[in-house]
Amino acid sequence: MAIDVANSDTQQDFARAFGDALWRYLDGKKMGQSEAAKLLGLHGKNGKPSRSRLNSYFHDLPEGTRKEPKASVLYLACTKLPGFYLDYGGYRLRAVRLGKRYREKPAPFNFGRRFDLAKDAGNVNVTVKRPSGKIELRVSLDAKAS
Repeated sequence: MAIDVANSDTQQDFARAFGDALWRYLDGKKMGQSEAAKLLGLHGKNGKPSRSRLNSYFHDLPEGTRKEPKASVLYLACTKLPGFYLDYGGYRLRAVRLGKRYREKPAPFNFGRRFDLAKDAGNVNVTVKRPSGKIELRVSLDAKAS
């Protein structure tokens, strides 16, 4: 399903999601905008990496809108920045090389409380799915913590 390009709110939501994801990535990697521009091959007229090409995605314009990312910049970010992804509209956008399986590291889960599931005081639901190459486990708990 295509994004309705006539809906400017949707376009602005996407622009902000992209800019915010890119900002978090650079901040998390302690990478400057010039270094990222060099990795992405974004150069200015002088041939040097263009920090301003990325900076425009991080801030709103004077009229309150944010610059919409070009498809080429989204592609470059997903393919040239290791581990970069964008969550938007319930989807995760990332590049995965064809012919190779992507192995996502499991998210850490730390929980230090006790649950009393005896005497119908709670429910645990476990769902297991086995798509090709991985196992997905979903645990849902409905109980009062003690």
